[in-house]
Amino acid sequence: MSSRTFKKATSFFFLIFFTNFLFSSQCESLNNFHSSNLIISQASISSLEANLPIFCKITGEIKPNIGFEARFPTQWNGKFFQAGCGGFCGLVEPDRSTQSNAINHALKKGYATITTNGGHQGKHLGDAAWAKNNLEAEEVYAHKLIPLTHRSGHELIQVFYDAQPAFSYFSGCSNGGRLAAKAAQEYPDLFDGIIAGCPILNLTKNGGIFGSWLVQANTDEQGFPILNKAFQSKLIMLEENAITQCDHWDGKLDGIIQAPQKCNITLEDIPNCLQGSNSTCLTSQEKNALRKIYDGPVDSKNNKLFYGINPGSERYLAHWYLDSDDTKGPGTLLANGFLPNLGLPEDDEAFLALSFNFDSDPELLVPQSSLLDAMKPDLSKFKNLGGKLLMWHGLADPLVLPQQSIKYYQEVIKTMGKENVADFFKLYLIPGMGHCWEIPSALPDQMSMLTVLENWVEKNETPDSVPINKFDSLGLSTKKGILKPYPKLASYN
Repeated sequence: MSSRTFKKATSFFFLIFFTNFLFSSQCESLNNFHSSNLIISQASISSLEANLPIFCKITGEIKPNIGFEARFPTQWNGKFFQAGCGGFCGLVEPDRSTQSNAINHALKKGYATITTNGGHQGKHLGDAAWAKNNLEAEEVYAHKLIPLTHRSGHELIQVFYDAQPAFSYFSGCSNGGRLAAKAAQEYPDLFDGIIAGCPILNLTKNGGIFGSWLVQANTDEQGFPILNKAFQSKLIMLEENAITQCDHWDGKLDGIIQAPQKCNITLEDIPNCLQGSNSTCLTSQEKNALRKIYDGPVDSKNNKLFYGINPGSERYLAHWYLDSDDTKGPGTLLANGFLPNLGLPEDDEAFLALSFNFDSDPELLVPQSSLLDAMKPDLSKFKNLGGKLLMWHGLADPLVLPQQSIKYYQEVIKTMGKENVADFFKLYLIPGMGHCWEIPSALPDQMSMLTVLENWVEKNETPDSVPINKFDSLGLSTKKGILKPYPKLASYN
C-alpha cells in the first residue's frame, strides 16, 4: 500500500471513528433530557448487531404509562416510523423478526423508529388483566397511544437531529392493524402513509363473539378441548380437503384458494373414525366442532352473528387454537381474556368465553364498540390531507377473520365513492397466508409494503401491483407472485 493510499485510509477510518464518537456522545446526552411528555430511562449507542445499522437506543415511558423503545440511526433518512402492537400488547418488542409490529426493517432503511407496549404491562400478548376497572388504560390501548407516541417521537427527533421528519409513517398488524385504521379515522393529520395488516377492525365481535364461539365449539361436555395438540396430524388432510373443494372457484385449478367466500365446504368425504383415531379420519365430535368453526357464530334462531374461518386456514389452527394439557394456544388465551377484562364496559368475571350467550349477550358488547372498533368508513379528512392507506389481509387468517377487512373496504367505497377511494386506499388479499407472518405460508407471503407505500406517498407511484415472494432458508426466492388491489386476484409464476 502506498503512503498516499495509507493516509487516505487512515483519514477515512479516523473520520468514521470521530463521527461515531460524536454520535455516541449525542445519544448519551439524551439521558439528561427532560420533558413534560416522556421520561427517558436510558439512551446509549447500540452494540454492533447483525444486519442493523449503528443506532441510538432510547428507552423510557411516554406519559401516562406507555413503555417505549426508539431507535435512531447514524444515517437518518429524514423520516419517522411508528409501529403498532399486537394482541392485547403489554410488551415492548423492538426485535420482532418479521415486519409485523416491528421496527428493524424500517431502521435498516434509515428511519427514526419507535415502538411501544400499548400503554400497560402484560405477561404476554394474550393477557388483558391490565384492563380490568382501568378506563384510562383502555382508552390509551384503544387509540390514545397513537397521538401520544407520535408527539413524543417527533419531540425526540427534534432534540436529537435538530429537525422534523419530512414524512411520517405508521405500520401495524392485527391489533396494530386496528390502530393503523384508527390513525386514519381519528387522527388523519398525523401520518403521510399508513399500513394496516390483518386488522382486527371489529374487535368487539371478532374477540367477543367469534372468540367465544370458537372456544365453545371446541370444548366437550367435560370441559376438555375437542381439537387438541393430538389433532394436529389431521390438519394436512383437512387442508387437502379444502383445496379439492375450493380451488376452482376463482376460475383456475392451481392449488390456490382465492375465492373462499364462494365455497360451501363440506366434511362428508372424510371417513368417520370407527375404532381409535388416525390422520385420515374424523370422529363425529371433531366434525361437529369443525363444522361450527367453518360456519361461524349464530344465535338460537340461526341468525348469523359473525364470520367463520375460511377454507385454507387449517394449517394455522395448530398454532392458534390447539391446546395441550398444560399450554393454551394464543388464540384461546386471547378469546378467554377479552370478555372479562376488555369486552364489556363493566368488567365482570362471569362473562367468560365459555359462558357467553349468543342470544342475549352480543348487545352487551355494543358500548365498547365505539372505543375499540375501527369501522368508521368516512376517511375524507385523511384523503384531503394527502394520506395514503395500504390494507392487507391473509385470506387464510383464522384469528382475525379477513371478511371484516373486505366489508370495511366496501363500506368506505359506499361512503366515499369508488373513484375517490382508489386515489388513497388499496386493499390486498393474500391467498394462503395466515395471521401476521406468525406461521410461514406454503405460498409467497413476503412483501415490502413500506417500500410500496413510500413510492406512493413520495413519488406518486400508484400501487396497482405488489411483488410478493417465498424464500428458502438461504434467502433465495423459490416462488414469486403479484398482488393486485381488491377485487382483483393475485397471480403467480
